[in-house]
Amino acid sequence: MPPSGFSQKAINGLLEFVRVNYQLMIEEYNLKSSEFDSEQDFLKSTSDKLRLQVESMLRKSFPHSEKLETGIKGLVLFITECYLDLAGEIEKGTDKHNQQVVDGHAIQKELDQIGAFLKDFTI
Repeated sequence: MPPSGFSQKAINGLLEFVRVNYQLMIEEYNLKSSEFDSEQDFLKSTSDKLRLQVESMLRKSFPHSEKLETGIKGLVLFITECYLDLAGEIEKGTDKHNQQVVDGHAIQKELDQIGAFLKDFTI
């Protein structure tokens, strides 16, 4: 059972955040795909850039950020790990449900899955 602060609305908000980020990623990948050897390379590069951006922004924006260091690292992990996980699925060729993951179509597959998950998700 999740802690009481983890309401349906709160969890759905995090999932919506992930969905919107994937939507932005697919738009950026479509614009910049020629700059990368693969969708997998794009995801790894984007994850690295995003990690640095978010860490910097949070440290500057939050008073007493040094006291929030583990929280900042946790949020950064939440934001970036999904991209690294998807890059790993591309390399493996399947996801944790043994569904095929094809380079060049992985972000869209993830978006489709998130949309379906959000529609049916309850805690």
